[in-house]
Amino acid sequence: MIQNSAKFFKNTDCSYFPCHTGLDEDCFNCLFCYCPLYSKNPCPGNATYIKKDDGRIIKRCTDCTFPHKAENYEKIMKLLRIKKEPVSGPEYHHGGEEGLAGCFIDFSVNTNPLGLQESVKSAIKDSIDSFEKYPDQNCSRLRAKIAEWKSLKAEEIVCGNGASELISLTVNAICPKDALIIAPTFSGYERALKICDCRIHYHLTKEEDNFAIAESLFDTIQKTSPDMIFLCNPNNPTGRMINPGLFARLLCLCEEKGIFLFVDECFIDFTERIEESALRLTGKSSHLIVLNAFTKIFSMAGLRLGYLVSSNQGLIQKINSLRPEWNVSEIAQLAGRAALSENDYIQKTLDLIKEERIYLSKELKALGFKVCQGEANFILFEQGTFAAENLSKILKEKGILIRNCSNFMGLGGNFYRIAIKSHEDNEKLIDTLRKLL
Repeated sequence: MIQNSAKFFKNTDCSYFPCHTGLDEDCFNCLFCYCPLYSKNPCPGNATYIKKDDGRIIKRCTDCTFPHKAENYEKIMKLLRIKKEPVSGPEYHHGGEEGLAGCFIDFSVNTNPLGLQESVKSAIKDSIDSFEKYPDQNCSRLRAKIAEWKSLKAEEIVCGNGASELISLTVNAICPKDALIIAPTFSGYERALKICDCRIHYHLTKEEDNFAIAESLFDTIQKTSPDMIFLCNPNNPTGRMINPGLFARLLCLCEEKGIFLFVDECFIDFTERIEESALRLTGKSSHLIVLNAFTKIFSMAGLRLGYLVSSNQGLIQKINSLRPEWNVSEIAQLAGRAALSENDYIQKTLDLIKEERIYLSKELKALGFKVCQGEANFILFEQGTFAAENLSKILKEKGILIRNCSNFMGLGGNFYRIAIKSHEDNEKLIDTLRKLL
């Protein structure tokens, strides 16, 4: 018989002892009565998983005896120990991180070239005294404003501290065992999934198809059987949008198979295809999740404000339960409401982006660059003469920042991304490239 110690404890006075059958009662360890491995995925025990009608995954441990076997103490403690070294993986690098001094023309950040609206600046200045108070942690007025703008239901909206927080919150709420990322794309999805110990699969779009999503996506889904799929539409960094018919089939498959489809639309307001937004379909699918943010279209990168939409109330409640208190500041909520009160800002943006995309694409092609035909407020292009690192370094010395895309999965070292900026800034970029090439 094993004696009680720091590693073993048998509580025969418990009315539930033994709570699991099939084990030698002399070696039945009650130390881990409430299993500390419940959140582990994958789990070393023989737990089963039940998918509820609302899409939630419930872990069922009724038949698992792993934590009650005395010989498993060290195995459990090893799994619980904090790793001293971080999990190895790619370095996550984003645009804009080098231009903090303000001495560059920054084409590495894809924010609105019109800048922060004057109405937003005025609203912030006029409300400084309100910043001494706690913000509304439910963002009630802001959600109502977004719902009015996008013809949604306020109760289906969650506001967050930028899109990145909402990606992490959603992944933590769903806890997928397997996820599929359509690449090349934004690294934030991969980062959030890795923290949750999720198995990540990738579907790579091809350069010869101009990075369009093709029928082969469905073959990848069949092979990988994901619980969650990430689609950026329009995609960053390619600027490509998915074919509407293909998207309809994808959504239908996800609803049929119980797969959560996470659609990142942070750049869709820059396109002329806003009517294809997945927001119009959220009420028809409990597995569709749509993300957007004020960061890009309203040029509020420093204020951190995003929103997520889903008709799945179970999922919305779970995300809200994981959301920190007061995660969206008073200044961000105020700025968001003010931004939505100005009617012609987005139309002015669309007119500028359309005109300057034509100009930049034409000039880049004339210089010998291969341009990806995207639809967002940025352009992906390729050049074989210079290595990406060299060209970006040379331009930096000239006071211009561009995005080196060599760390995007599926892109080689000769790909760069530039934001579409004012005509004056765009001319400076083209003139500088012309002199270099």
